Amino acid sequence: MIDAGYSRKRIVTRPKEIDAPQVREVCSVSEHISSGPDDWEESWIHNEFGWFNSIADATRVVPEPDRPAYRLFAYRVAPHVYRGGDCIDLQIPANVRPVPIPVDFVSLGFDAVSKSDASVLGFECSPLSCNYLASEIPTNEFCLFQSAEAASAGAERFSRGGAEPGDYYVIQVLEAPDHMTGSRRPTAAAADERRSDGLDASKPGDAARG
Repeated sequence: MIDAGYSRKRIVTRPKEIDAPQVREVCSVSEHISSGPDDWEESWIHNEFGWFNSIADATRVVPEPDRPAYRLFAYRVAPHVYRGGDCIDLQIPANVRPVPIPVDFVSLGFDAVSKSDASVLGFECSPLSCNYLASEIPTNEFCLFQSAEAASAGAERFSRGGAEPGDYYVIQVLEAPDHMTGSRRPTAAAADERRSDGLDASKPGDAARG
């Protein structure tokens, strides 16, 4: 998978509409439930995926008094996208050039997220949370797919219908270790898997950059 950027988000515990007791909090890519700081896009230091190319930039858009409430995330994107059930190569925007994700960031899982309008900044809908589909599709405690393979299957399914329209991307969600304590820490049994990319960036084809 391809390093794609960083963000800080205020994470919300599972809303009652998501009937999935295993979900403790929503760490989806979408900002529909757990979101970034107000007016973060007005800084114009983000990349075309709506993330930031450095941790410093992701932190800069959060008012200093509010920073303890915003957890730090990093994202990797699979080199392909699903459109109407078909898998096609992803063109990485030219300004997506993040500082490499530190090795101590911990993978929380994988999301399948839509983008239907090129004029809209960033991604749009994470059906597991936005459409409450975690109520019927297996997810982990972060409202994410446990594996890249499961997220790819979900992205293909969502791209065919039954969720918000648009192309569907497979994205790995990682978190900085300073917040990975107590009940939020992934189980030891999943540690190795969650530190792995989980998807070979050379399959089904090398991504090209725009």
